[in-house]
Amino acid sequence: MRFAGDSGSGTHTARFGEIEQRGIALTPKGFALYDRLLSVVRDEAQDDDYAERLATVFAEFPDDAESLRKQELGYFRYSVIDATTGKDDDRTSLESLVKAGRVRADPIIYEDFLPVSAAGIFQSNLGGEVQKSFHAEVARESFEAALGTPVIDSFALYKATEQRSIGAVSRALGLDHLHPTA
Repeated sequence: MRFAGDSGSGTHTARFGEIEQRGIALTPKGFALYDRLLSVVRDEAQDDDYAERLATVFAEFPDDAESLRKQELGYFRYSVIDATTGKDDDRTSLESLVKAGRVRADPIIYEDFLPVSAAGIFQSNLGGEVQKSFHAEVARESFEAALGTPVIDSFALYKATEQRSIGAVSRALGLDHLHPTA
């Protein structure tokens, strides 16, 4: 998913073909919404245009970074743009600092690696009841067994990254604690 104003700049450390897909790292709330909407699409009658069905159902899912951030559907990395203060500044709220343009919120981007996404692609090609009976947890357990080690909890990883960035903003602005909202 690309957003308006997203230059696509950043670093890329994987070799060609290793990364299947990139997008914003969703929070558990965002992932639950995405998963629920995808289930609705899969459960609906298959006799209409799939692309149209996707567009209609996913109209409920925000398609811009700011909405995803405000609804806590995606993880973000925060950084200080302007550390100056005025007399009436509300510097205790992360939201007020973002709104004032003093702190920047950039989506944290996930990378879906081929071995994991290939299993999902294979499963989606099965269609019908086999597709509907696919369980991500079973796939993860099988993948971890084949890998021989547990897979890092991506929600915990992205949340920790977001929290570190909020801590860095707090320190840069000389604040003890930043509240997420106004």
